[in-house]
Amino acid sequence: MPSISSFDQLPVELIHKVLRYLEYHEIFFSYHNTSKRMNDILNVYDRYQLNFQSIRMSHLYLTLHYMKPEQIISLILSNMDDTPGQFQMFLSEFSIKEFIRLEYLELIQPTNPNHLNAILCDLPSLKWLRSLSIIHCPPTSVNHQTFEYLTSFLHQSTSLRCLHLTGALNNLFEYKFMSSVEQLWFNDNVFNTTSLSTIFSTMPSLEALESSITLPIIPSQLPTVSYLTKLSMTIFINMTNSEMKNLLDKLPSLRYLKIIANGKQWFNGCFWEQALPTNLLRFQFNFCTQSIHLNEDIVFETFQTPFWLQNKHWYVMLDYQMNPLMTHLYSLPYCNNQFYYRPSLDNKRQCRSSAPLDQSYMNFVTKLTVDFSILVTETNPSISFTHSFPNVSTLILSDNSYFTSVQPLFDCLQSIVDLNQIVELKLGHFHYPDLIRLILSSMPHLHTLWIAETMFAKLEMLDFRQIRSLTICDCLTNVDRLCLMFPQLTHLSLRLSSIERMRRIIELLDPTLRNLTLKHINQSLKEQLIKWLTQYCENHREFSYELDQHMSLHIWFNDISR
Repeated sequence: MPSISSFDQLPVELIHKVLRYLEYHEIFFSYHNTSKRMNDILNVYDRYQLNFQSIRMSHLYLTLHYMKPEQIISLILSNMDDTPGQFQMFLSEFSIKEFIRLEYLELIQPTNPNHLNAILCDLPSLKWLRSLSIIHCPPTSVNHQTFEYLTSFLHQSTSLRCLHLTGALNNLFEYKFMSSVEQLWFNDNVFNTTSLSTIFSTMPSLEALESSITLPIIPSQLPTVSYLTKLSMTIFINMTNSEMKNLLDKLPSLRYLKIIANGKQWFNGCFWEQALPTNLLRFQFNFCTQSIHLNEDIVFETFQTPFWLQNKHWYVMLDYQMNPLMTHLYSLPYCNNQFYYRPSLDNKRQCRSSAPLDQSYMNFVTKLTVDFSILVTETNPSISFTHSFPNVSTLILSDNSYFTSVQPLFDCLQSIVDLNQIVELKLGHFHYPDLIRLILSSMPHLHTLWIAETMFAKLEMLDFRQIRSLTICDCLTNVDRLCLMFPQLTHLSLRLSSIERMRRIIELLDPTLRNLTLKHINQSLKEQLIKWLTQYCENHREFSYELDQHMSLHIWFNDISR
């Protein structure tokens, strides 16, 4: 790695390229005041990207103090559980209209309509804004004015190309506006109440759309969409083959298609061969239906024609291991980042794939749930599992409380995932503390743990010094034991029933704790705690807090003492 002095002498263009890959506080700590030339370069550089998601409070304050809004092109604000009150902190120092060169803006979990509206009303002044995201937006964060500001901006803007909206923004298309947006991600869930025809009519220049289908498709109301090349949709209605064919006929330029849906009508390769646009380059899907409805041999045969295997090189998997009563049919490689796996040694529950044997098809999966409820009831000593997940970082384990030897379970995990890559482990309805003792030493990078209080009591002899983030799903009673078991916690989420336990846990974890979430707290306890915290932190730490719609209190502590 070059020293500061040698880096300082590199051409300005090359230094600018390096800066694109660094956060603002990293640039400041690494290069600010290292030389006059370096300061001059930093002062004129105008492509800074600010990502305040999961940021330390000290880094946020440093950035807000030193940054120049006119030098920022990308900004991410987050009111998530680990940074509550961030919108208010930001708006107390700046208004969004000062960021005159901003190209990308992402607002994560706004919790107050006044804060969100203060940002939205200034958006028309951002003449270079190309991408806007408002995600995890709860109902309490929007009002009538929110939609008026947002639709007015969408109608006026000539620069905006990408729009990403999730949460309580379903009413957006009830307002009259037209937009030149080219890429839209809009509430890919069952709560989406906007029809495709409304979206296409409002945004006639759409080139890419990700959304859900919750309303019937009426062919006469569906316009031909000439520009759309990419479509991803989750279908929540009982859609027929003819309705799907009518929809695809309206999309003559489609090149990429992704569908998630239930229903046996989709388990027909011959239908798709006739219905799909001729020039389609990629078809990703995940279909599910009750197993009793299928002749699996016939289904599989329809996806082994020359169209699938020779012309398109599109491969599929018939999977019987995700649910005992359901059959899944999905394209390969698997197209989602989450997977639910119920491993079994029963030959009747093995999968069938049309892909070459040496093809890796689960590379996109980073979050894996392994349900041992079937495996623990089997006695076959020959262990050979269907799937392998090389890139999983979050592992979720569950079972059905049928107790057996933990060694087969450990062997299963070792054969399907690389335990060395696991950074987050979740144990919900899980009854094998001995397995946790076995795998913990195989997860050197594990730093986040979710456990039930009943499991917590069975793990007290283990060493959890590596854990930085802990979530306990039930009400905890022994606060002192928790602090002894997890002495290095920076993030903690749990339920406590008394103000004494709340105060005790803050005092014991004070040196390291940066985020605390207290679930299902009543108003009286919240007021008592905030009053005590104000006095307790007055001379050495700052904090901010928010109470969400689920009555969980999120507290964010400054990581640097005064």
